[in-house]
Amino acid sequence: MDKPLKTDIAAALNRVLLTHKERLRSKNHWAGLSKLPTTTVLDAFNGANSTIDTLTKLADGAGMSLAELLAYGDPDWQIQVKTRQTFRSWSTEDFEALIRLLERRPVSHDCGAS
Repeated sequence: MDKPLKTDIAAALNRVLLTHKERLRSKNHWAGLSKLPTTTVLDAFNGANSTIDTLTKLADGAGMSLAELLAYGDPDWQIQVKTRQTFRSWSTEDFEALIRLLERRPVSHDCGAS
């Protein structure tokens, strides 16, 4: 039986710090932005069982939602982050155009069977 995938919080925090280095600068600076004690932030980076409140404050300090922060801990985090960044730059008209395009594409019913 396969184990369910688990979000790696420590990995997520390290990846957020690495990819948002310009804003967050360091763990200590991120603690200040998040209005959390440095020890609490360091504990989270070391894999302590952080509360939702702590993680939410860290996400706020990084300028993202908790869901976005947690996405950095998923195995496919790079794809999720790139997708969010791409879609955030789109207008409503861009989304509507994509939907119209997808609705017009031919649908194959053979599912790859020859």
